[in-house]
Amino acid sequence: MKKKHPAIIPLMLGMALIILIAGQSKAGAHDLPNVIKFGVYPYESPRSAYTLYAPVAKRIEEKTGHKVELVSAPDHESFMEKAVQGDYDLALVCVNCLFTVQPAGYQVIARGEPSFYGATIVRSDSDINAPGQLRGKKIAAIGKHSYAGYLYLRDELSGLGISPDKEVQFNFLNKVDSIILSVINKQYDAGVIRLDTLAKPNFAAVRNKVRIISNSPETPQFPFVVKNNMAQNTRQQIREVLTSLTPGNAEDQDVLQSLQIERIVPATDSDYVTIRQVIEKIKK
Repeated sequence: MKKKHPAIIPLMLGMALIILIAGQSKAGAHDLPNVIKFGVYPYESPRSAYTLYAPVAKRIEEKTGHKVELVSAPDHESFMEKAVQGDYDLALVCVNCLFTVQPAGYQVIARGEPSFYGATIVRSDSDINAPGQLRGKKIAAIGKHSYAGYLYLRDELSGLGISPDKEVQFNFLNKVDSIILSVINKQYDAGVIRLDTLAKPNFAAVRNKVRIISNSPETPQFPFVVKNNMAQNTRQQIREVLTSLTPGNAEDQDVLQSLQIERIVPATDSDYVTIRQVIEKIKK
């Protein structure tokens, strides 16, 4: 067997090292410190989310000097899987999602205003006038993760002595428009939605076909969160971009209207302590 020339060995080691570094660089491209991965909770379709937030991402790039990679997901589960792995550097998350992602190393930097409410609706001609009459009924809701679109009514029913697991039938439709239409079309006896959804122009034609029988307590808006280890200066620059959004700018107005808010203000984890206690009580 031929012996390898001594000069070949360091050359081969060098080439192997280059290949290894190149492979690691490609695999961890999103983890580079000069890239901010901005995850948007899928309250809109991924395509709509990209269209809405692309101008905001561009402003963050200009302000921070970091490239911003804008991403979303087709559903709650897919989004949260990446969030709990710490895959996002900056993210817009649902209220209940916040308490799931905080252990992964996120903190609140901003939130929308004003706060919102959940609501239980029935057809305007329904015989149901209060939550106490929902025993044995079919109820359309957003999802198990949603406080305003499920958890608050679950808690209210329990307080009335109605088992939310045995004495009513909850079905999760994920989309507010599906819930409203399914109640109007008598597929469900009641539905749980965000109250301010009914004020949207696209629901003007059906607004008088439903009636509200219950409201949730006040709920803080979706928070914007960042990684705990993000540089303080970068964190502050992102907050400045978010809080500078104004209804006077058409691009900004699209974002604000999609979130059903009037403005974005600075915020911290402490703004969500009360709602956290409420949700934890419900889950217990």
